[in-house]
Amino acid sequence: MADLRNLPLPTLRTFEAAARHQSLSKAAAELNLTDSAVSHQLRRLEEALGYDLFGKAGRGVVLTEAGRAFAKTVAAALQEILAAAIRLSEADQVGGRLDIACPPMFASAWLAKHLKDFCRDHPTVECHIRLVENQRAAELGDADIAIAFGPGGWADRWSALLAHVEITPVCSPTLFQSIGRTIATPADLAHSILLHWDDGSEWRRWLSEAGSADVGQKARHLYCSDLGMAIDLAIDGAGVALVSDTLSSTDIRKGLLLRPFAFSIDAFGGWHVLCSHAGLGRASARQFLRWLLAAFGRDDAWASIPDLHHPRGPAS
Repeated sequence: MADLRNLPLPTLRTFEAAARHQSLSKAAAELNLTDSAVSHQLRRLEEALGYDLFGKAGRGVVLTEAGRAFAKTVAAALQEILAAAIRLSEADQVGGRLDIACPPMFASAWLAKHLKDFCRDHPTVECHIRLVENQRAAELGDADIAIAFGPGGWADRWSALLAHVEITPVCSPTLFQSIGRTIATPADLAHSILLHWDDGSEWRRWLSEAGSADVGQKARHLYCSDLGMAIDLAIDGAGVALVSDTLSSTDIRKGLLLRPFAFSIDAFGGWHVLCSHAGLGRASARQFLRWLLAAFGRDDAWASIPDLHHPRGPAS
């Protein structure tokens, strides 16, 4: 029987990261360790426990049945320890540092245009914005808040829908001057440049559902890898972009953009805000969540945030 009195506790964090990612290399990247260091720590833990936590799966790893059971307990214990430490460290603080991870498209098109309001109303909170790929935003374990596009339902995270996304064409009023005509029907798009942030799939689908699939063959095209840049190009009168109300509302309100058509297509997902259970214990994270939910008219979602100081009571 294994002697668990000398269980190598420092290896538990490495195990939790490897189990969460189902990848030793991703765990190594998160913890700033080498792959061999992660492997060594996991072997030490397995030797101390007396059973295998991971098995081979092709070129990767997969949790064993024992590993899955152990991972659930370790993850919950580490979250509880971190939450307790945060409560102690911030007992007398109103703000503090706040790490926010989000995709560039949301950061440039929405957050950059509204964050000043939060900073003005919460001067003791120091925001650190990290731009990451959409999928990675939801995976980061060291960010207090993450904003990501998707269907929802992220494991081991509290999350709330900010806005369901439908996309429709937008352009600058100055575009009509440069092309010498207004854009009144989808057929008129053939005289403009269609701005893409993807491989053109969204525009092809919009044109097809609008009954003008052939327009894409007649129009000119400009491709960039970031939706924020596509929006900036549209504002500058370069062409027409497909954008959601969420990311274009401010520019439309200011008259920088307009919607030539009411027809929109479903983007099959929405913008969500995510927070770890440990992060929910931070004063700065809760302040940001309350502000963000209110900004999107989702004050009702605040009631779903657990009160970590009083687990059986309502959210504060």
